[in-house]
Amino acid sequence: MTKKRPRESSSIDTRLVEIYDDLAHEDEEIRLKAAHAFLIRFSVNGSQSSQQISEAVRRLIRGLCSGRKAARLGFSIALTELLSQRWGEGHFTPSDQVNTEVTTLIEILKKQTEITGNVSGQEERDHLFGRLFCAEAFIKSGILFHKRATIDAWSMILDVVFEAAKKTSWLREECGWVLYEAVQTATKMNCDVIFVQNLIDKLCQNRLARTPEGVAIWLKVQASCPRVILPDGVWRKKRPLHPKEKAKLAKILREAPSRNPSDEQTQLEERIAHKGNWNSKVHFVWNVILSELISQPPVNVSDMDEKIAALGEFWQEAVDASLFASSSTAERKYWGFLLFQQVFSTAHADFLPALFTENFLRCLGNQLANKERYLHRAAEKTKKLVLDRAEAESAVADAALGGLLSASSPNGSNALDQLSRTKIVERLIALANDASLNRHFEQLHARLVRPGTPDEKMAASKRQAIIDQLASFIKSRQSADVTRSPSNEDFSTLTVRILQVFAKYSYFSVDPNNQDSNDDPRPPMSDKNQDTMKSRLSSCLTHVVTKFKPAAYFTYSVVDGIRAQHAEAKLHSVLDLSSSMQQTMASAWIMLEHVHQRAGANGYGKGNGLGHQEFLQAFKLLCSLTIIQLYNGDADALSMLGELQDWHEKSLGKDNQIDQHGTEILIQIILSFVAKPSQLFRQLAQQVFSVLASHVEQEGLYALAKVLETKEDLPGQTEMFDEDDELSEIGSQSTKDSDVEEVTMKDVDGVESSSSPSDGEDEGSEDVDASDKEAAEELAAFDLKLAQALRTRPLNGDAEATDDAQTLSDEDMDDEQMEALDSHIATIFREKKKAVNKKTQKKDAKETIVNFKCRVLDLLEVFVKQRHKASLTFDILLPLLTVIRTTTSRLVSGKACGVMREYSKLCKGKEVPRIKQKQVVLELLKDVHIEAMLESSKVHASACSQASLLLVKALAADDRENLWKVVKIYAHTQGSMLMDPKCKVKNTFFTEWQNWCSTARVG
Repeated sequence: MTKKRPRESSSIDTRLVEIYDDLAHEDEEIRLKAAHAFLIRFSVNGSQSSQQISEAVRRLIRGLCSGRKAARLGFSIALTELLSQRWGEGHFTPSDQVNTEVTTLIEILKKQTEITGNVSGQEERDHLFGRLFCAEAFIKSGILFHKRATIDAWSMILDVVFEAAKKTSWLREECGWVLYEAVQTATKMNCDVIFVQNLIDKLCQNRLARTPEGVAIWLKVQASCPRVILPDGVWRKKRPLHPKEKAKLAKILREAPSRNPSDEQTQLEERIAHKGNWNSKVHFVWNVILSELISQPPVNVSDMDEKIAALGEFWQEAVDASLFASSSTAERKYWGFLLFQQVFSTAHADFLPALFTENFLRCLGNQLANKERYLHRAAEKTKKLVLDRAEAESAVADAALGGLLSASSPNGSNALDQLSRTKIVERLIALANDASLNRHFEQLHARLVRPGTPDEKMAASKRQAIIDQLASFIKSRQSADVTRSPSNEDFSTLTVRILQVFAKYSYFSVDPNNQDSNDDPRPPMSDKNQDTMKSRLSSCLTHVVTKFKPAAYFTYSVVDGIRAQHAEAKLHSVLDLSSSMQQTMASAWIMLEHVHQRAGANGYGKGNGLGHQEFLQAFKLLCSLTIIQLYNGDADALSMLGELQDWHEKSLGKDNQIDQHGTEILIQIILSFVAKPSQLFRQLAQQVFSVLASHVEQEGLYALAKVLETKEDLPGQTEMFDEDDELSEIGSQSTKDSDVEEVTMKDVDGVESSSSPSDGEDEGSEDVDASDKEAAEELAAFDLKLAQALRTRPLNGDAEATDDAQTLSDEDMDDEQMEALDSHIATIFREKKKAVNKKTQKKDAKETIVNFKCRVLDLLEVFVKQRHKASLTFDILLPLLTVIRTTTSRLVSGKACGVMREYSKLCKGKEVPRIKQKQVVLELLKDVHIEAMLESSKVHASACSQASLLLVKALAADDRENLWKVVKIYAHTQGSMLMDPKCKVKNTFFTEWQNWCSTARVG
């Protein structure tokens, strides 16, 4: 414990006391004013004696040992400036006297900060911090490095600092920082090299060279003082960043001792270097090393490559394999996130790919996946930093994407998005420019063909991730128009190349007779990889057909790539075609090429106007996807190709005119696509039908309406698709493709869709009750048969069994009876299984028909939007009203109501349909009224009212005299409501009619 100060004299300088008090104030401005006043009082030109100055120094040193408020900050400023002012470079005291006085001051420092006696831990820490702050003040003042200074005072200060560093591990980093800044100060003052040499010598003598602080000081000396002789045997070639020292350096930086030290010297060094506490901030040595590695990139490309490689090697060993290792603690992983944020926010874009390493990506994904993880906030901050800088700098987006795509583990790229449930990679792909995506495609394609491993399972895993990455390239763009924007050419070319790669490895395999081709995948593509590529091809084509223009350009390019593979014959086609099939395919190629030449590659070929070109593009799209569907194994695709060829020869002949009556064949083909539960085929049908809508006649419209009349059960499915095997293929399409749409029984049996009215709650209830009743009867019959076979009473039967049954159940059976019983029970269960399968078939049949009707209603909505002014469109009114009344699916009912509302909404003002035959429309109006009289829901009544008023508007627009007949029809319907108990027309039917009359009256 320090000795008590003697009682001061009665003459107290109150102003000086105030200055000392203000030096500890928490307000920085007050502290600086107090320091300024203190320096004026003890200036060189002042009247203070040497004893007063020495007392002031002692007082400042004691203040640095105080933990009161901000005492260390204020007193350190005052002490530093006082030392510089009194004993600095500009004083006129003889050199010997200056050195003696400085040495005396250091002795005062040691004496005033000495710890004696039994003191508390807090007091010990205060004195140690005070000693370190004092040493720092001596160094920053420059009195140790000016030209007349000797090595003695500097050596004494070094001993003070090294003693504190060795005594307390938690203070060693601060001691190292003081010495690191001492090198900077000595360099600025151009002092003799002997001062820095002394620092290095004492660093090694105290066995602190292989510590984080020692590494920082070593690198600083190496960079700032090349004349200093660094000792041998510490680092290989005297370089801590030497490639062969990376393992040792990584262990030092994570501050972890070795499990089995090799010798006593190593044990001593590690005991001195080991720290017992953890700091939430990374050690300053990381800044020193990273500044050395990611400094301003050189102009020379080879030098830049060397610096990138050096950073990659260091980061892999010191950060990824050390801080982000699976066995690392959360505290060390937190350091890793801080280092990544520091480097990523400041480094040149060329350095960034090296940061996306395997363990880091795994840790990032795990922490992002769950908000309850310890490091979730650090991971979120890292993600935000990456995306923010990528949005601001396109080069950074390219570099970050390159780092993710080149990650050598399954945790890279899309696996990161799946693991973390984020869209980091997708957003980076969207931010990257087309040129960089083309460059990344080349790398991924090479790795897809040669994944770099002979193991088939590992190769399949790597290829799976690459396939997802390539698919995300296409889906990252929400629009692309080849015909109007030259800037889209690069991305369109990339899209075509990716689609062709998917088609190539989906539909072709390695030819056993051609083993040396560089394009052959080694090891061969697994079945799972081929299925995945088929799925991604389908989903990407769905995206292309929906978002890109013209869609036929991309689908034709895929088919053209397939034809090129057949021509080259380097790969073996997975499609086994008979001779007749090959002839059909050859004719299909000729037909497609003919249409392609007439339509033009990009949608602007020679023809009879824009409408003609749009039709040719739609036909090309239809042909291309039909061929692709053939390669996907669709049995109907071959017959559809034959129908397309027949239509092409008859309807698109040499006269270059489109046959207006040939659209029925195309509609039938479109319906065959619509019947399949696929988003791709849905988009295809809508695009092609939107072009055909202007050419649809009564027969084509009847084909669509006929689908709506189909019963939603197994006989209805059989009637619609003709053959059981064909419908089963349609009803149970493989759901592996990501673009498959499913209509579940939940939608079918009564979950209200967004487009269905809220008051149709009674729809489908009778069907559900009947189904439940049927299931209960089947269960009861099965229970009874089983009870009879076992000679017991049924589970729900009477508790009193007959005497005969009870007697028989107690009898012992011989072997023959047991075998007969087993056979009988097996027969019962086989019948039960057949019943279950039949029930499943009914459910699947209903889903298939409901899905089919929904797709047809989508086509009718397209037709209504284009042809609402044509009287032909009236033909869909009764089928719509009928399906709304008869369907058991709210999804179908809602879509049909939506089409009816859209039709009624469009037919206003001058857009009212034109009538060709008045009597036909009046008869249709009567049929609509008859439909309204049938028992139905409120939504059906509303739809009937809309249809009726639509016809009334058309009749009124044609001739207002027609309204007399309309009034009679409404009067007859109202009379039926009053007199006929079977008439179930709703009151709203007449209310809406009266509302229309009030707005349409003359005058």
